[in-house]
Amino acid sequence: MEKKNEEINLAQCFEILLKHSWVLMAFVLLGLLGAVLVNTFMRPAYQSTALLMINQEQAGKIETNPYTSFSSAEDYYRTQYKLLESRNLLQRVYDKMDLNQYDEFKNPYGWKKLLKSLKVVPVLRSRLVQVSVTTYDRHLSAEIANEIADTFVADNVKNRISMGADVIRALESTERSRDDQELLNSMPQVVNSDFIKNLKLQEAQLLNKQAQYSAKYTQKHPEVISLNKQLAAVQNKIALETRRLVQSIKIELSGQFSGNNIRVVDAAVAAESPVRPRKLLNLLIGMSAGGLLGLGFVLVLSYLDQTIQNAEDLEKKLRVAFLGFVPKEKTKKNEPEYAFMTKEGHFLLAENVRNIRTMLAFTLTKTPHAPILITSALQGEGKSHLSTNLAVALAQTGKKTLLIDGDLRRSRLHKAFHLSPDKGLSNLWVKEGEKAQYSYNVQAVPDVENLFVMTAGQRPPNPAELLNSARLADLIAWAEKNYDQVLVDCPAIVPVSDTLLWGRYIPRAVFVLKQGQTHAHLAAAAMDKLNKAGIEVLGAVLGHFQPKAMSYSKYGYYKKSYQYYQTDEKE
Repeated sequence: MEKKNEEINLAQCFEILLKHSWVLMAFVLLGLLGAVLVNTFMRPAYQSTALLMINQEQAGKIETNPYTSFSSAEDYYRTQYKLLESRNLLQRVYDKMDLNQYDEFKNPYGWKKLLKSLKVVPVLRSRLVQVSVTTYDRHLSAEIANEIADTFVADNVKNRISMGADVIRALESTERSRDDQELLNSMPQVVNSDFIKNLKLQEAQLLNKQAQYSAKYTQKHPEVISLNKQLAAVQNKIALETRRLVQSIKIELSGQFSGNNIRVVDAAVAAESPVRPRKLLNLLIGMSAGGLLGLGFVLVLSYLDQTIQNAEDLEKKLRVAFLGFVPKEKTKKNEPEYAFMTKEGHFLLAENVRNIRTMLAFTLTKTPHAPILITSALQGEGKSHLSTNLAVALAQTGKKTLLIDGDLRRSRLHKAFHLSPDKGLSNLWVKEGEKAQYSYNVQAVPDVENLFVMTAGQRPPNPAELLNSARLADLIAWAEKNYDQVLVDCPAIVPVSDTLLWGRYIPRAVFVLKQGQTHAHLAAAAMDKLNKAGIEVLGAVLGHFQPKAMSYSKYGYYKKSYQYYQTDEKE
């Protein structure tokens, strides 16, 4: 069951989109037009890119192993990327190139304009980084990108040399100070030297031996003098080796800091084509954006649309039984409005009207010959069309049927049946004897057996006063006595109350709505008037039904039904 409901909802969504396809198309065209205008009037911008390589430096050593993990270097590389975008660097480039002379960079805070034009993009899984600059001048873009790259590399060299000089000065200062001698001895290169380790071991042995001799001999004893000479010689060797190691460290640092761990791999060159506008992409975005906006607009329209579109709308919004559809099929010239009811073969209009006849028979099981009013909320919703064809359908079952045109204001049944308007309902209130007779004002339909019509006659000046008389009750009693079925084509409920006057004597009505036009609130208000007047609404009919596309509901595929009858007709 859920699957079936999902299919129905999808079909209904498709139907909504199809109904408002012109709205979708209009929005798509607007989006496309907007994209064309953007492509036409947007000033072309060019992007040039310089490629840098940045090797990580750790503890005074330049890392050259390309397979070293980058996870430990994340902070270092993030710092370098931010330095490329730093105010200090960009301001110096801005001043050096005198970018204030260009309109796109003319600003008291020109470096911010330059920052907006700059794009720093690391190359994934590498030490490479792209420095891109976008301007309206292809050559200027390349020049700025190269200047930023060169300035960044030069700054890095300068900073390394300065840092190296500071380290070397600190080492020299420590080397000259006896108080800082222990700092030198604690340096990793000194601590890890095997030669110094052996000398330290000898020194320790001699110091131990010196302590033993001092307990036995005086300082002038030959053994003590010899031991002190050996100890002094070992200590001198330690000091010399330490100074040698410090000198080698200074030389190594001097060489390392004078080098550079950042270099330009590829200099930027002038771009051949603009990076903006991206014309094809803009067209696709414009069309997509227009389509999405159109879809949203259609959904809003559908949400706000309170017109009755199908049987589900009718039953959900008005809570009234659905009796059927009445398609609006055009007849040939000079053919009567009910021509499809009398032709041989199967026609969608005829089959639907007969279905309505059957549904009415079910609703009137206990009172099969009860007269029925046919009305609508507004004029032009198809009530007279239904009345005409339903009367023919009832007569075709063998019932002696009387159709009364109860609309004394805008009558049209005489045109539908090609009958004279001189005889009709309005004559009942004249004083002439024969002309006021009920039977005199009833006309037989020549080509439909058992069907009789009382037209509205000549339009009177006071329709409401005539219908509000006892003569109307007498007419209905006479009609029920002489005919098997009585139908009254009543006026629309809004804005006149003629239907309610008819309803005092015929308390049953069929309500007609125009598919896709009748507003649910208006129809509900009209039916509420009927209910308050004591008129039972037997059900509702959707008039002017047009079998377009794949209109689906729980009542079936209407388009397929239409095709079925059309095919059968041709056969």
